Amino acid sequence: MRTSIYLSRFLALLLCIVSPFYLAIRGSASLSDIALLLSSLSERAEALHVALTFPPAAPPAPISKKAFEAFRPPKAGRRNRNPSLPNGLAHCISSFEQYPFLAEQVLQRKYARYSKQTPAQKAIGNKLGYTAHFEKARKGIEVNTRFSEQIAQIAREDYHTGSQVLEDSDDADFAVVDLAFGHISRDWSTQGTKERQAVFPPILNMLEQHFGADGRGVKVLVPGSGMGRLASDIADLGYEVTANEVDYGSILAYHLLINHTSSLHEHILQPFVTKWTYQANPSSRYSTLTVPDHWPNKAVKLVEGDFLKMFPRDGEFDAVVTLFFIDMSENVIDFLSNIHRLLKPGGVWINLGPLKWGTHTALQLSVEEVLQLADLLGFNVDHTSRKEIDSLYAEQPETLLKFTYVTQLWSATKRE
Repeated sequence: MRTSIYLSRFLALLLCIVSPFYLAIRGSASLSDIALLLSSLSERAEALHVALTFPPAAPPAPISKKAFEAFRPPKAGRRNRNPSLPNGLAHCISSFEQYPFLAEQVLQRKYARYSKQTPAQKAIGNKLGYTAHFEKARKGIEVNTRFSEQIAQIAREDYHTGSQVLEDSDDADFAVVDLAFGHISRDWSTQGTKERQAVFPPILNMLEQHFGADGRGVKVLVPGSGMGRLASDIADLGYEVTANEVDYGSILAYHLLINHTSSLHEHILQPFVTKWTYQANPSSRYSTLTVPDHWPNKAVKLVEGDFLKMFPRDGEFDAVVTLFFIDMSENVIDFLSNIHRLLKPGGVWINLGPLKWGTHTALQLSVEEVLQLADLLGFNVDHTSRKEIDSLYAEQPETLLKFTYVTQLWSATKRE
């Protein structure tokens, strides 16, 4: 302890000595340069002090060197070495490729917090079997790595990227893969059945009310299709379905399911191995899911890109179905106007969602205001169709925290 205190004081004194010399030498240096230097030195001093003050216990066996090195991100280079790729694609491929490294970082942060306990506290944690979770989680990460690696490999082949580094290593994002795992669980596993049964049947029933039991010849657009299960289920009923998605985290996983799956329940993942909070039973962290639980309908046409830019033809669709979608807009007027434009006269718009507006949204409207807007833009809103439907979203098994949306369902037709 005393050594760490002396060393911390020495480093602080060093800061005071180095800074004036730096300023003298770099007389024209910007304030941001100076701040960056001071911040860097300060962080190094603090990190060294913590390391000496809290010597870590022997860590659990790390991920194997061979596996870890195989997925270690490449050294930083140019941000996007192939600007011809669609926006966001390189970022998603890189994130899927680097998943094991990113997930290991999550575990290391958890272990760093654990290791700062006193020896007596860690002894209690050992009696609870806490350290065993690190190794169990790593085994789950290995399972997920096979899945994420396959997604990335297929993406490189489909988009002809070659083996080049697509972006700076620091830009890879664990959240991209984590969200994709949650969405694929919701759409294509038996775990997500309960959530789908809450929101899919009301939409399918409204389509049947408008077009009858036979959907043949009826053109339906599903913008914001995500992992594609709703679009696939609509196509199963005979409708001619076009799905649209801009998020490549969802698109790349969907490509794997639709084009590289030879049997049901073929792909295995443990999507919750890094989620250790809100749990009644620790075993739920290691829940194993298999996908897909239902064959994706290959008749669905997927259009990748911005909903506002990808459909130039007016009056192309008999129906537009939006599920958890319109609140993703920067301006809801743009989305509703485009839905109206794309519908044939008399065509129907069916919506279900919670109006979870983001901070980027220009108009954060209430349900009543959205329906007033629809009327102003040329829709006849069927107020008798309106319902409130409780819906969970991407729930972890046995979780103590459940996000329940009171979604709003309605239909509206384009005035003749």
